[in-house]
Amino acid sequence: MEFAIDHVPVEARARYTELGRQFGCVDTLAQAKLTLLAFERYGDQVARHGFIQLDADRLREVRDLLHQMTLQATDEDGRCKKTSQEYVQAIRGGKDARQRARSILYIIAQRLALCGDFIAAEAARAVVATLQQTESSRGDPFRLAAQLDQLRATLTIPRVDKEAERRGGPDAAQALVHAAEKLRAIANRHSVETHVRQPDNDFDLLCGMIVELVRDARRAARSAAREQNAECIAAAFALTKLYGPAASGVDSERSPTLR
Repeated sequence: MEFAIDHVPVEARARYTELGRQFGCVDTLAQAKLTLLAFERYGDQVARHGFIQLDADRLREVRDLLHQMTLQATDEDGRCKKTSQEYVQAIRGGKDARQRARSILYIIAQRLALCGDFIAAEAARAVVATLQQTESSRGDPFRLAAQLDQLRATLTIPRVDKEAERRGGPDAAQALVHAAEKLRAIANRHSVETHVRQPDNDFDLLCGMIVELVRDARRAARSAAREQNAECIAAAFALTKLYGPAASGVDSERSPTLR
């Protein structure tokens, strides 16, 4: 069945619209094009990891509809919106702070697991639980901010705090605080702006659908690249048009497993 905006369930519209509000039509369309080209080359590989032809077809349909709408829109309409660079920078800063804290906690978990006493072992398990819960925010600024809060709290757990003090923990904690504050500020600001930008809703919705689809493709590509030891697959699906050349996608490193 050919895609139409009216087919999107009511409960999904708000989520897509909120996500798409942060990205411009031009950047979103450019990313869709890159992802579809990558799928033409590596479709068989990524299909085994969840992103199938049906998903690519939907991406193409949504891309085509958004393209048609942008051609019809005029500059006076104000509908050919641009990506919020402030939002992108806040997300990137949050992910950088998260990555730094996760790196510290990952190492601490390994060290505590080798201590041989009950308290250290329990602390290590708590760290692992946090790492597992903070692997991905799916680009949601509120979820990412909550993850930063959780990581900061984990750095204060007894035994963890002592290790963190000598492994960059205090500076990492400050970075987490600042990044979380910035994320919440910009996310709240965009939520308020929703009420004065109703004409953009269909554009936002389509941009949001595209962003989610290209992220899904990126996730599958990273998984396929790991399995086949072929970084070229992940590189082909990189979200460079959304986040710039240094984008790391929505995935993070895997968390340690303690037994």
